[in-house]
Amino acid sequence: MEALVWTGSRLEAVDDLEVRDPLPGEVTVRVDAAGLCHSDLKPVDGDIAQAVPVVLGHEAAGVVVDRGAGVDLPIGQKVVLSVLRNCGHCAACLAGLPTLCRGTTESPPTVFTRYGAPVAQFVRVGAFARHTVVGQQQVVPVPDGIPDTVAALLGCAVVTGFGAVWERARLRAGESALIIGAGGIGLNVVQAAKVAGASRVVVCDTNPRKEAIARRLGATEFLVVGGADDVVATAASVSPEGFDAVLECVGRADLLTAAVGALAWGGRAVMVGLPPADTTVTFGMRQLFQDKALLGCRMGSVDPHRFIPDLARRYLAGEIVIDPLVTTVVPLTEAEDLVARLRSGDLDRGVFDLAGRSPR
Repeated sequence: MEALVWTGSRLEAVDDLEVRDPLPGEVTVRVDAAGLCHSDLKPVDGDIAQAVPVVLGHEAAGVVVDRGAGVDLPIGQKVVLSVLRNCGHCAACLAGLPTLCRGTTESPPTVFTRYGAPVAQFVRVGAFARHTVVGQQQVVPVPDGIPDTVAALLGCAVVTGFGAVWERARLRAGESALIIGAGGIGLNVVQAAKVAGASRVVVCDTNPRKEAIARRLGATEFLVVGGADDVVATAASVSPEGFDAVLECVGRADLLTAAVGALAWGGRAVMVGLPPADTTVTFGMRQLFQDKALLGCRMGSVDPHRFIPDLARRYLAGEIVIDPLVTTVVPLTEAEDLVARLRSGDLDRGVFDLAGRSPR
């Protein structure tokens, strides 16, 4: 079958990858659309230790086509994929906090082979393949009426961005928000802050091209900055008393330090971007003295089985928009070009079409 494999030296579109049948508690998903996230490039850049060759990809949607024993999901069910392969029975899972489940740290054997040799499955998903096998807890049913490209984004960019604002920062109506980084996740943070009723939604980015889409999604101000020091100075110039919530959506230590420096008393800084392994951050401890908080955030800190269906409902009701985030849709064979465009800042979200439909 078709897939995109990182060999350790290049991205290779192949047509001879094999996937095993689902075991008890697992499902086979036919992947129809998969978004290209900056996190997918972390193994390529050496920021995440990863066995190779590997099928990358984690933000995707498709249809259940096979299931193992004990799975009650119907064949033909449209689903969004999730990286959370939580156990379902620990205290965290029973409390509806799957991102705190320690079982998610256990990596099962890969489901892929090529020429009889194993091919790794990135973050337990491996979405850049026409078919993948995942745990039943990794699929979230969604209505058939949601376009594949939109459904794919629900699995990472949208759920992470909205969860970071609503669940982790707990932004309240009338509060102010500063978003550092207007990438795929950052733009969802912008919309989430708007929907939450923020009085000001200020966005910082180095790329002026992002202003139009940021304002369309709810930014009240857009600041073009040159670096972390510029973020602090510029933020202070527009809000001298700081912001109630600052969300760092890039994954850089200096920007997280800037986020802490831009907080108002009682403010919450949320680390949304994924930094390289072993990244360290330094800031003055007394910067947190006035009841400020620095918070980590994994996949929006939400239960995807509760949160994603609610986002799907809001999308279908017209309460949130996702379609404008999809800059382009291409086949796997155009991966190198899509990656280059992502790195250049030319994309809000690029999506791979694995269903063979005409790219738009």
